[in-house]
Amino acid sequence: MFHIINKSLLFLIALFCFIAFSSLSAYWVKAPYDAWRIYEILLLLTTNILGIHLLHKEYYQIFEEKIRKTIFLLITLLVTLVLISAWQADYSPRAYADASLYFLLMSACLIYANLFKYYKKFAENMLACVAILPILTLIFLPIAIFDRLQGGIGSWTQSFTNIRMLDDALLPCVFLLWLRIGFLKVSVQLSKLKQWLLTVSVYSVSTIYLLNFLFHGARACLLAVIIGLILSFIYHKKSKKFDFKLPVLSGLTALSLYTIYHQILPSSIGSALARTSSSGRIDLWLKAFNTWLENPILGVGGNHFLLQQPYTIIAHPHNIWLKFLSEWGLSVFLLTGLIIALCINIKQEISQIPPLLLAGTIAILINSMLSGSLLYPVSQITSLCVLSYTLSFCLRPNTAPLNINSMKYLWMFLIVLFSSILLIVHGQDIICKDCISIDWEGAPAFWDSGRPLHLEPYVPQNLGKPTNKY
Repeated sequence: MFHIINKSLLFLIALFCFIAFSSLSAYWVKAPYDAWRIYEILLLLTTNILGIHLLHKEYYQIFEEKIRKTIFLLITLLVTLVLISAWQADYSPRAYADASLYFLLMSACLIYANLFKYYKKFAENMLACVAILPILTLIFLPIAIFDRLQGGIGSWTQSFTNIRMLDDALLPCVFLLWLRIGFLKVSVQLSKLKQWLLTVSVYSVSTIYLLNFLFHGARACLLAVIIGLILSFIYHKKSKKFDFKLPVLSGLTALSLYTIYHQILPSSIGSALARTSSSGRIDLWLKAFNTWLENPILGVGGNHFLLQQPYTIIAHPHNIWLKFLSEWGLSVFLLTGLIIALCINIKQEISQIPPLLLAGTIAILINSMLSGSLLYPVSQITSLCVLSYTLSFCLRPNTAPLNINSMKYLWMFLIVLFSSILLIVHGQDIICKDCISIDWEGAPAFWDSGRPLHLEPYVPQNLGKPTNKY
Protein backbone atom coordinates (compact mmCIF):
# COMPACT_ATOMS: atom_id res chain seq x y z
CA MET A 1 0.00 0.00 0.00
CA PHE A 2 2.79 2.42 0.96
CA HIS A 3 4.58 1.72 -2.33
CA ILE A 4 1.49 2.76 -4.28
CA ILE A 5 1.15 5.96 -2.23
CA ASN A 6 4.83 6.80 -2.64
CA LYS A 7 4.80 6.32 -6.41
CA SER A 8 1.59 8.34 -6.62
CA LEU A 9 3.39 11.24 -4.91
CA LEU A 10 6.07 11.08 -7.61
CA PHE A 11 3.42 11.01 -10.31
CA LEU A 12 1.78 14.17 -8.90
CA ILE A 13 4.80 16.29 -9.90
CA ALA A 14 4.65 15.13 -13.51
CA LEU A 15 0.89 15.70 -13.55
CA PHE A 16 1.30 19.23 -12.18
CA CYS A 17 3.91 20.08 -14.83
CA PHE A 18 1.76 18.55 -17.58
CA ILE A 19 -1.21 20.76 -16.65
CA ALA A 20 0.97 23.89 -16.50
CA PHE A 21 2.97 23.41 -19.71
CA SER A 22 0.10 22.01 -21.77
CA SER A 23 -2.03 25.10 -20.97
CA LEU A 24 -5.02 22.88 -20.24
CA SER A 25 -7.96 24.76 -18.74
CA ALA A 26 -8.27 22.06 -16.09
CA TYR A 27 -9.18 24.37 -13.24
CA TRP A 28 -12.15 26.08 -11.64
CA VAL A 29 -10.73 29.60 -11.22
CA LYS A 30 -10.25 32.24 -13.91
CA ALA A 31 -6.48 32.79 -14.12
CA PRO A 32 -4.02 29.96 -14.90
CA TYR A 33 -1.48 31.33 -12.40
CA ASP A 34 -4.04 31.25 -9.59
CA ALA A 35 -4.94 27.70 -10.61
CA TRP A 36 -1.28 26.67 -10.54
CA ARG A 37 -0.98 28.04 -7.01
CA ILE A 38 -4.02 26.08 -5.90
CA TYR A 39 -2.65 22.91 -7.49
CA GLU A 40 0.70 23.56 -5.82
CA ILE A 41 -0.97 23.93 -2.42
CA LEU A 42 -2.85 20.67 -2.93
CA LEU A 43 0.34 18.92 -4.10
CA LEU A 44 2.34 20.15 -1.09
CA LEU A 45 -0.39 19.27 1.40
CA THR A 46 -0.78 15.78 -0.09
CA THR A 47 2.99 15.18 -0.26
CA ASN A 48 3.65 16.33 3.29
CA ILE A 49 0.72 14.59 4.97
CA LEU A 50 1.18 11.28 3.11
CA GLY A 51 4.96 11.58 3.33
CA ILE A 52 5.00 11.74 7.13
CA HIS A 53 5.45 7.97 7.27
CA LEU A 54 8.75 8.33 5.39
CA LEU A 55 10.04 10.73 8.02
CA HIS A 56 8.82 8.41 10.76
CA LYS A 57 10.57 5.34 9.32
CA GLU A 58 13.61 7.46 8.50
CA TYR A 59 15.39 5.12 6.12
CA TYR A 60 17.92 7.84 5.32
CA GLN A 61 19.50 10.75 7.17
CA ILE A 62 21.06 14.08 6.23
CA PHE A 63 22.64 15.26 9.47
CA GLU A 64 24.90 13.04 11.50
CA GLU A 65 23.80 12.19 15.02
CA LYS A 66 26.45 14.33 16.72
CA ILE A 67 25.05 17.60 15.33
CA ARG A 68 21.35 16.78 15.41
CA LYS A 69 20.80 18.46 18.80
CA THR A 70 22.29 21.67 17.44
CA ILE A 71 20.13 21.46 14.30
CA PHE A 72 17.07 20.79 16.48
CA LEU A 73 17.72 23.95 18.49
CA LEU A 74 18.33 26.04 15.35
CA ILE A 75 15.10 24.85 13.73
CA THR A 76 13.14 25.50 16.93
CA LEU A 77 14.55 29.02 17.21
CA LEU A 78 13.95 29.68 13.51
CA VAL A 79 10.30 28.58 13.66
CA THR A 80 9.74 30.61 16.84
CA LEU A 81 11.12 33.78 15.25
CA VAL A 82 9.08 33.22 12.08
CA LEU A 83 5.85 32.73 14.02
CA ILE A 84 6.48 35.84 16.12
CA SER A 85 7.27 37.82 12.96
CA ALA A 86 4.02 36.65 11.37
CA TRP A 87 2.07 37.49 14.53
CA GLN A 88 3.36 41.08 14.62
CA ALA A 89 2.92 41.69 10.86
CA ASP A 90 0.33 44.19 9.67
CA TYR A 91 -1.65 41.42 7.93
CA SER A 92 -0.85 38.26 9.87
CA PRO A 93 -2.72 35.76 7.66
CA ARG A 94 -0.52 36.80 4.70
CA ALA A 95 2.62 36.14 6.74
CA TYR A 96 1.42 32.86 8.26
CA ALA A 97 0.44 31.55 4.81
CA ASP A 98 3.79 32.60 3.33
CA ALA A 99 5.73 30.87 6.10
CA SER A 100 3.59 27.76 5.68
CA LEU A 101 4.14 27.62 1.93
CA TYR A 102 7.93 27.82 2.19
CA PHE A 103 8.13 25.33 5.05
CA LEU A 104 6.02 22.82 3.13
CA LEU A 105 8.23 23.35 0.08
CA MET A 106 11.36 22.60 2.12
CA SER A 107 9.68 19.62 3.74
CA ALA A 108 8.53 18.32 0.34
CA CYS A 109 12.12 18.66 -0.87
CA LEU A 110 13.23 16.31 1.91
CA ILE A 111 10.38 13.87 1.27
CA TYR A 112 10.99 13.74 -2.48
CA ALA A 113 14.72 13.28 -1.90
CA ASN A 114 13.84 10.14 0.05
CA LEU A 115 11.47 8.99 -2.68
CA PHE A 116 14.06 9.62 -5.40
CA LYS A 117 16.57 7.59 -3.40
CA TYR A 118 14.20 4.71 -2.69
CA TYR A 119 12.50 4.53 -6.11
CA LYS A 120 15.44 5.57 -8.26
CA LYS A 121 14.37 4.06 -11.59
CA PHE A 122 10.74 5.16 -11.35
CA ALA A 123 11.77 8.63 -10.12
CA GLU A 124 14.22 9.13 -12.98
CA ASN A 125 11.53 8.31 -15.54
CA MET A 126 9.25 10.82 -13.83
CA LEU A 127 12.01 13.47 -13.92
CA ALA A 128 12.58 12.70 -17.60
CA CYS A 129 8.89 13.49 -18.16
CA VAL A 130 9.31 16.81 -16.34
CA ALA A 131 12.33 17.54 -18.54
CA ILE A 132 10.41 17.26 -21.82
CA LEU A 133 7.00 18.59 -20.77
CA PRO A 134 7.92 22.27 -21.47
CA ILE A 135 7.98 21.36 -25.16
CA LEU A 136 4.17 21.34 -24.96
CA THR A 137 4.47 25.12 -24.69
CA LEU A 138 7.68 25.68 -26.64
CA ILE A 139 6.58 23.65 -29.64
CA PHE A 140 4.98 26.93 -30.68
CA LEU A 141 8.33 28.78 -30.65
CA PRO A 142 9.41 27.74 -34.21
CA ILE A 143 5.90 28.56 -35.42
CA ALA A 144 6.06 31.97 -33.71
CA ILE A 145 9.45 32.74 -35.27
CA PHE A 146 8.15 31.86 -38.72
CA ASP A 147 5.08 34.00 -38.05
CA ARG A 148 7.35 36.91 -37.08
CA LEU A 149 9.31 36.58 -40.27
CA GLN A 150 6.00 36.79 -42.14
CA GLY A 151 5.05 39.98 -40.29
CA GLY A 152 2.88 38.43 -37.55
CA ILE A 153 3.06 38.95 -33.78
CA GLY A 154 4.71 35.59 -33.02
CA SER A 155 3.85 34.54 -29.45
CA TRP A 156 4.47 31.14 -27.86
CA THR A 157 4.16 31.51 -24.08
CA GLN A 158 0.59 30.12 -23.92
CA SER A 159 -0.76 30.28 -20.33
CA PHE A 160 2.44 31.92 -19.07
CA THR A 161 1.25 35.52 -19.33
CA ASN A 162 4.58 36.71 -17.95
CA ILE A 163 7.57 35.50 -19.99
CA ARG A 164 9.81 35.42 -16.92
CA MET A 165 7.53 32.87 -15.27
CA LEU A 166 8.08 30.58 -18.26
CA ASP A 167 11.85 31.18 -18.28
CA ASP A 168 12.18 30.44 -14.56
CA ALA A 169 10.05 27.29 -14.82
CA LEU A 170 12.10 26.12 -17.81
CA LEU A 171 15.57 26.53 -16.28
CA PRO A 172 15.49 23.39 -14.04
CA CYS A 173 13.99 21.37 -16.91
CA VAL A 174 16.98 22.26 -19.11
CA PHE A 175 19.36 20.55 -16.71
CA LEU A 176 17.08 17.55 -16.23
CA LEU A 177 17.06 17.20 -20.02
CA TRP A 178 20.86 17.46 -20.21
CA LEU A 179 21.18 14.74 -17.58
CA ARG A 180 19.43 12.31 -19.94
CA ILE A 181 18.05 10.16 -17.18
CA GLY A 182 15.25 7.62 -17.34
CA PHE A 183 13.91 6.96 -20.83
CA LEU A 184 16.05 9.81 -22.23
CA LYS A 185 19.19 7.73 -21.67
CA VAL A 186 20.76 5.98 -24.65
CA SER A 187 20.53 2.26 -24.00
CA VAL A 188 22.36 -0.60 -25.69
CA GLN A 189 19.00 -2.33 -25.87
CA LEU A 190 17.89 0.22 -28.47
CA SER A 191 18.73 -0.17 -32.12
CA LYS A 192 21.23 2.29 -33.61
CA LEU A 193 18.41 4.02 -35.47
CA LYS A 194 16.40 4.51 -32.27
CA GLN A 195 19.48 5.73 -30.44
CA TRP A 196 20.13 8.25 -33.20
CA LEU A 197 16.50 9.44 -33.24
CA LEU A 198 16.51 9.82 -29.44
CA THR A 199 19.75 11.80 -29.50
CA VAL A 200 18.56 14.09 -32.31
CA SER A 201 15.28 14.67 -30.45
CA VAL A 202 17.07 15.57 -27.20
CA TYR A 203 19.43 17.95 -29.04
CA SER A 204 16.48 19.57 -30.84
CA VAL A 205 14.50 20.07 -27.64
CA SER A 206 17.58 21.47 -25.87
CA THR A 207 18.13 23.94 -28.72
CA ILE A 208 14.51 25.11 -28.54
CA TYR A 209 14.79 25.60 -24.77
CA LEU A 210 17.90 27.75 -25.16
CA LEU A 211 16.34 29.69 -28.04
CA ASN A 212 13.48 30.60 -25.69
CA PHE A 213 15.98 32.18 -23.28
CA LEU A 214 17.73 34.04 -26.10
CA PHE A 215 14.58 35.43 -27.70
CA HIS A 216 13.17 36.46 -24.32
CA GLY A 217 16.41 38.20 -23.39
CA ALA A 218 16.51 36.09 -20.23
CA ARG A 219 19.85 37.34 -18.93
CA ALA A 220 19.41 35.95 -15.43
CA CYS A 221 18.68 32.43 -16.69
CA LEU A 222 21.48 32.45 -19.25
CA LEU A 223 23.96 33.82 -16.71
CA ALA A 224 22.89 31.18 -14.19
CA VAL A 225 23.31 28.40 -16.79
CA ILE A 226 26.78 29.56 -17.79
CA ILE A 227 28.05 30.04 -14.23
CA GLY A 228 26.56 26.73 -13.13
CA LEU A 229 28.29 24.85 -15.95
CA ILE A 230 31.62 26.59 -15.36
CA LEU A 231 31.67 25.99 -11.59
CA SER A 232 30.63 22.37 -11.97
CA PHE A 233 33.28 21.88 -14.65
CA ILE A 234 35.95 23.35 -12.38
CA TYR A 235 34.89 21.04 -9.53
CA HIS A 236 34.70 17.94 -11.76
CA LYS A 237 37.47 18.79 -14.23
CA LYS A 238 39.40 15.66 -13.29
CA SER A 239 36.31 13.49 -13.59
CA LYS A 240 35.44 11.64 -16.79
CA LYS A 241 31.77 11.87 -15.80
CA PHE A 242 31.49 15.48 -16.92
CA ASP A 243 30.01 15.38 -20.40
CA PHE A 244 29.09 18.89 -21.50
CA LYS A 245 28.82 18.11 -25.20
CA LEU A 246 25.01 18.41 -25.22
CA PRO A 247 24.90 21.84 -23.50
CA VAL A 248 27.73 23.24 -25.66
CA LEU A 249 26.53 21.96 -29.05
CA SER A 250 22.87 22.84 -28.50
CA GLY A 251 23.96 26.22 -27.11
CA LEU A 252 26.06 26.99 -30.18
CA THR A 253 23.21 25.87 -32.45
CA ALA A 254 20.71 28.08 -30.60
CA LEU A 255 23.07 31.07 -30.73
CA SER A 256 23.62 30.55 -34.48
CA LEU A 257 19.88 30.41 -35.19
CA TYR A 258 19.32 33.47 -33.00
CA THR A 259 22.00 35.38 -34.94
CA ILE A 260 20.58 34.32 -38.32
CA TYR A 261 17.10 35.48 -37.27
CA HIS A 262 18.39 38.93 -36.35
CA GLN A 263 20.25 39.19 -39.62
CA ILE A 264 16.90 38.76 -41.36
CA LEU A 265 14.74 40.72 -38.90
CA PRO A 266 16.68 43.07 -36.56
CA SER A 267 13.79 43.82 -34.18
CA SER A 268 13.76 41.75 -30.98
CA ILE A 269 10.88 39.49 -30.02
CA GLY A 270 11.30 40.09 -26.30
CA SER A 271 13.75 42.17 -24.33
CA ALA A 272 17.08 42.73 -26.04
CA LEU A 273 19.73 40.33 -24.83
CA ALA A 274 22.44 43.01 -24.79
CA ARG A 275 21.21 45.74 -22.46
CA THR A 276 23.06 47.61 -19.74
CA SER A 277 20.29 48.36 -17.23
CA SER A 278 19.48 46.19 -14.22
CA SER A 279 15.79 46.24 -15.26
CA GLY A 280 14.97 47.89 -11.93
CA ARG A 281 16.61 45.19 -9.82
CA ILE A 282 18.99 47.53 -8.02
CA ASP A 283 16.12 49.75 -6.87
CA LEU A 284 14.23 46.69 -5.66
CA TRP A 285 17.27 45.37 -3.81
CA LEU A 286 17.79 48.74 -2.13
CA LYS A 287 14.15 48.84 -1.11
CA ALA A 288 14.42 45.34 0.40
CA PHE A 289 17.60 46.22 2.29
CA ASN A 290 16.18 49.50 3.60
CA THR A 291 12.98 47.72 4.63
CA TRP A 292 15.10 45.33 6.69
CA LEU A 293 17.03 48.21 8.28
CA GLU A 294 13.73 49.62 9.51
CA ASN A 295 12.71 46.22 10.96
CA PRO A 296 16.02 44.41 11.58
CA ILE A 297 14.89 41.73 14.06
CA LEU A 298 11.50 40.44 12.92
CA GLY A 299 11.18 42.02 9.48
CA VAL A 300 7.84 43.24 8.14
CA GLY A 301 6.26 39.79 7.81
CA GLY A 302 6.05 37.26 5.04
CA ASN A 303 4.55 38.40 1.72
CA HIS A 304 4.65 42.02 2.92
CA PHE A 305 7.44 43.41 0.74
CA LEU A 306 4.95 44.41 -1.95
CA LEU A 307 2.99 46.51 0.58
CA GLN A 308 5.95 48.60 1.76
CA GLN A 309 6.88 52.11 0.69
CA PRO A 310 8.24 53.26 -1.66
CA TYR A 311 5.53 51.67 -3.77
CA THR A 312 6.69 49.57 -6.71
CA ILE A 313 4.56 47.80 -9.28
CA ILE A 314 6.84 44.76 -9.02
CA ALA A 315 5.78 42.62 -6.09
CA HIS A 316 9.10 41.07 -5.07
CA PRO A 317 12.77 42.14 -4.98
CA HIS A 318 14.00 39.61 -7.56
CA ASN A 319 16.28 38.11 -4.93
CA ILE A 320 14.97 35.38 -2.63
CA TRP A 321 17.53 36.08 0.13
CA LEU A 322 16.72 39.81 0.23
CA LYS A 323 13.01 39.00 0.15
CA PHE A 324 13.41 36.79 3.23
CA LEU A 325 15.70 39.37 4.88
CA SER A 326 13.18 42.19 4.51
CA GLU A 327 10.20 40.05 5.50
CA TRP A 328 11.62 37.74 8.18
CA GLY A 329 14.55 39.69 9.61
CA LEU A 330 17.08 37.71 11.63
CA SER A 331 15.35 34.44 10.71
CA VAL A 332 17.08 34.52 7.34
CA PHE A 333 20.49 34.30 9.02
CA LEU A 334 19.39 31.20 10.93
CA LEU A 335 18.08 29.69 7.68
CA THR A 336 21.35 30.54 5.94
CA GLY A 337 23.25 28.93 8.80
CA LEU A 338 21.19 25.73 8.43
CA ILE A 339 21.92 25.64 4.69
CA ILE A 340 25.64 26.13 5.33
CA ALA A 341 25.55 23.37 7.97
CA LEU A 342 23.83 21.13 5.43
CA CYS A 343 26.49 21.83 2.80
CA ILE A 344 29.30 21.15 5.27
CA ASN A 345 27.62 17.97 6.45
CA ILE A 346 27.23 16.55 2.94
CA LYS A 347 30.47 17.83 1.41
CA GLN A 348 31.85 14.30 1.23
CA GLU A 349 28.87 13.23 -0.88
CA ILE A 350 29.04 16.17 -3.31
CA SER A 351 31.41 14.20 -5.53
CA GLN A 352 28.60 11.65 -5.98
CA ILE A 353 26.32 14.26 -7.56
CA PRO A 354 26.32 14.08 -11.40
CA PRO A 355 28.18 17.14 -12.75
CA LEU A 356 25.24 18.46 -14.77
CA LEU A 357 22.94 18.04 -11.76
CA LEU A 358 25.37 20.00 -9.61
CA ALA A 359 25.48 22.66 -12.34
CA GLY A 360 21.68 22.77 -12.32
CA THR A 361 21.56 23.23 -8.55
CA ILE A 362 24.06 26.08 -8.74
CA ALA A 363 22.11 27.66 -11.62
CA ILE A 364 18.84 27.54 -9.67
CA LEU A 365 20.44 29.22 -6.65
CA ILE A 366 22.02 31.94 -8.80
CA ASN A 367 18.80 32.54 -10.72
CA SER A 368 16.88 32.85 -7.44
CA MET A 369 19.14 35.78 -6.55
CA LEU A 370 18.21 37.55 -9.78
CA SER A 371 14.56 36.65 -10.37
CA GLY A 372 11.34 35.40 -8.81
CA SER A 373 12.04 31.76 -9.63
CA LEU A 374 11.43 30.60 -6.05
CA LEU A 375 8.28 32.70 -5.83
CA TYR A 376 6.21 31.51 -8.82
CA PRO A 377 4.34 28.19 -8.41
CA VAL A 378 5.52 26.33 -11.53
CA SER A 379 9.18 27.30 -11.15
CA GLN A 380 9.00 26.40 -7.45
CA ILE A 381 7.94 22.86 -8.37
CA THR A 382 10.43 22.37 -11.22
CA SER A 383 13.20 23.72 -8.98
CA LEU A 384 12.02 21.33 -6.27
CA CYS A 385 12.65 18.45 -8.69
CA VAL A 386 16.30 19.37 -9.24
CA LEU A 387 17.02 20.25 -5.60
CA SER A 388 15.41 17.06 -4.29
CA TYR A 389 17.21 14.93 -6.86
CA THR A 390 20.50 16.53 -5.85
CA LEU A 391 19.79 15.95 -2.16
CA SER A 392 18.95 12.29 -2.85
CA PHE A 393 22.61 11.65 -3.74
CA CYS A 394 23.64 13.02 -0.34
CA LEU A 395 21.32 10.94 1.84
CA ARG A 396 22.95 8.24 3.93
CA PRO A 397 21.40 5.13 5.48
CA ASN A 398 20.21 5.99 8.96
CA THR A 399 22.17 4.24 11.70
CA ALA A 400 20.85 6.19 14.69
CA PRO A 401 18.28 4.57 17.03
CA LEU A 402 14.85 5.65 15.84
CA ASN A 403 13.42 6.14 19.33
CA ILE A 404 15.82 8.92 20.30
CA ASN A 405 15.53 11.14 17.24
CA SER A 406 13.54 14.11 18.47
CA MET A 407 14.13 16.14 15.29
CA LYS A 408 11.88 13.95 13.16
CA TYR A 409 9.02 14.40 15.65
CA LEU A 410 9.53 18.16 15.56
CA TRP A 411 9.43 18.07 11.77
CA MET A 412 6.25 15.97 11.74
CA PHE A 413 4.62 18.39 14.20
CA LEU A 414 5.57 21.34 11.97
CA ILE A 415 4.08 19.61 8.93
CA VAL A 416 0.74 19.31 10.74
CA LEU A 417 0.97 22.88 12.06
CA PHE A 418 1.82 24.60 8.77
CA SER A 419 -0.54 22.42 6.73
CA SER A 420 -3.35 23.45 9.07
CA ILE A 421 -2.41 27.13 8.78
CA LEU A 422 -2.35 27.01 4.99
CA LEU A 423 -5.77 25.34 4.92
CA ILE A 424 -7.23 27.83 7.40
CA VAL A 425 -5.98 30.85 5.44
CA HIS A 426 -6.50 29.63 1.88
CA GLY A 427 -9.03 26.83 2.22
CA GLN A 428 -11.77 29.17 0.97
CA ASP A 429 -9.67 30.01 -2.11
CA ILE A 430 -9.11 26.37 -3.02
CA ILE A 431 -12.85 25.76 -3.38
CA CYS A 432 -13.72 29.19 -4.81
CA LYS A 433 -15.35 28.57 -8.21
CA ASP A 434 -14.96 31.11 -11.03
CA CYS A 435 -12.84 33.35 -8.82
CA ILE A 436 -9.87 35.58 -9.56
CA SER A 437 -7.25 37.65 -7.77
CA ILE A 438 -8.12 41.30 -8.36
CA ASP A 439 -5.57 44.10 -8.28
CA TRP A 440 -4.96 47.28 -10.22
CA GLU A 441 -1.46 46.10 -11.08
CA GLY A 442 -0.33 42.85 -12.64
CA ALA A 443 2.24 41.87 -10.02
CA PRO A 444 2.57 38.09 -9.56
CA ALA A 445 3.43 36.97 -6.05
CA PHE A 446 1.35 34.44 -4.13
CA TRP A 447 -1.54 35.02 -6.53
CA ASP A 448 -1.44 36.33 -10.09
CA SER A 449 -2.23 39.75 -8.68
CA GLY A 450 0.10 39.58 -5.75
CA ARG A 451 -1.48 42.05 -3.35
CA PRO A 452 -4.83 40.35 -2.69
CA LEU A 453 -4.95 37.84 0.13
CA HIS A 454 -7.97 35.94 -1.21
CA LEU A 455 -9.55 35.17 -4.56
CA GLU A 456 -12.85 36.89 -5.25
CA PRO A 457 -15.84 36.03 -7.45
CA TYR A 458 -15.23 37.06 -11.04
CA VAL A 459 -17.11 40.26 -11.89
CA PRO A 460 -15.86 41.71 -15.24
CA GLN A 461 -16.82 45.32 -14.50
CA ASN A 462 -14.74 45.30 -11.31
CA LEU A 463 -11.53 44.09 -12.88
CA GLY A 464 -8.66 46.52 -12.42
CA LYS A 465 -10.37 48.38 -9.55
CA PRO A 466 -8.73 48.44 -6.09
CA THR A 467 -10.37 46.26 -3.45
CA ASN A 468 -9.88 45.66 0.25
CA LYS A 469 -7.37 42.96 -0.53
CA TYR A 470 -5.03 42.67 2.43
